[in-house]
Amino acid sequence: MNILDEYLKEKGFITNKEAEKLGIKRYKLAELVHKGKLERVKNGVYKKKDDIDDELVLISYNNEKVIFSFHTALFLLGLSDRIPNSFHISVPQGYNVGHIKKRMNNIKVHYIKKENFDIGIITVKTAFGNEVKCYDMERSICDIVSKRNVMDKQIFVDAITGYFNSKEKNMRNLIKYSRILGVEDEIRKYMEVL
Repeated sequence: MNILDEYLKEKGFITNKEAEKLGIKRYKLAELVHKGKLERVKNGVYKKKDDIDDELVLISYNNEKVIFSFHTALFLLGLSDRIPNSFHISVPQGYNVGHIKKRMNNIKVHYIKKENFDIGIITVKTAFGNEVKCYDMERSICDIVSKRNVMDKQIFVDAITGYFNSKEKNMRNLIKYSRILGVEDEIRKYMEVL
């Protein structure tokens, strides 16, 4: 097995820049595409021809400022069993997502104040075993509480109940985040009931 095969087996995708770090020239990637061994997923990003696309990776690849949030984060964290029909991402206010929306039409973008954007970012594995960034449970709970009036009621109830029954919950972070994000009173109401 060569270096490229090993890299693709581990990561699923490779960029021009990553290939060059491994000593693989860009023309070699183009040659492999022409031979049908690689597929160009988007500009400068390649995968093995017959591999199944991990859409979460396609959305976030080379987009450092894209964090999965709301319904998508709840699904990734196991707080919802409903596969989202559109991918919810959060980006800092002012970030241009046009390049992502051109490729994927099933994206819901949430623009976040820059000072609150980094709160609760973690890395999780997708169903395909690839790593992506999403908000942690506490941030996700704060986010859905802030948008509870437009959330699907069943997803909301399942996520809140799942969180408060979880052994991995971190009440200290939940209160800290809720204070910063302006939903502390609402969070405390749910804490009293559950």
